[in-house]
Amino acid sequence: MYSKLNIKNIIIGHKLTLTEGKGNSSYVKEFVLLPIIIAIVLILIKIPDSDVKNIFGISLSILIGLYLNILVLLISSISSENLKISYKQKKIRLELLKETLYNVSFSVFLSVKALIALFLSSILIIDNESLNDFFYLLTNHNLNYLIQFVLGILLYKYTIDIFLILFMILKRINILYTKEIDIESIKLNELIKKEDENDDNG
Repeated sequence: MYSKLNIKNIIIGHKLTLTEGKGNSSYVKEFVLLPIIIAIVLILIKIPDSDVKNIFGISLSILIGLYLNILVLLISSISSENLKISYKQKKIRLELLKETLYNVSFSVFLSVKALIALFLSSILIIDNESLNDFFYLLTNHNLNYLIQFVLGILLYKYTIDIFLILFMILKRINILYTKEIDIESIKLNELIKKEDENDDNG
């Protein structure tokens, strides 16, 4: 059962796409520290209330659907038999597809984690007055506030992570399909040239 639910390979594969060609310190700054800092700033501005949670729920549902569609698109693009490019270019293209596949899969995983945090923030309400009073004496806030604070940070962080990776995915998809469009454009230009030559000869 655990082996079927284990997504360790997706996490490792995604991290490798971020650290490859960069130092580990660069990865930590861009994809670990930056989301945490922004999440802390946002939680200090506003702890998610019911309206914000509704926006998060709708946005995450849309993003999961978008990512699943991108996965289908990537899988259908794996074959390169019809592409008139060198084997080296095909290899590079395949590596780029593989990395993008890891990024998209990891983004779906993050979206699910964000939805779980959202769900927990909606149902974890402590009614025990003595427990709330105890935490209020310790922190000047009741337990419910602390729960919403922690889950709010997670929700903000996961969402920021998702959008950072989304920008990276868009960049990779743009590179992939721009090259294919350029190749197709060259082929069409050659056909147009031949067509014009035939018209001149005729």
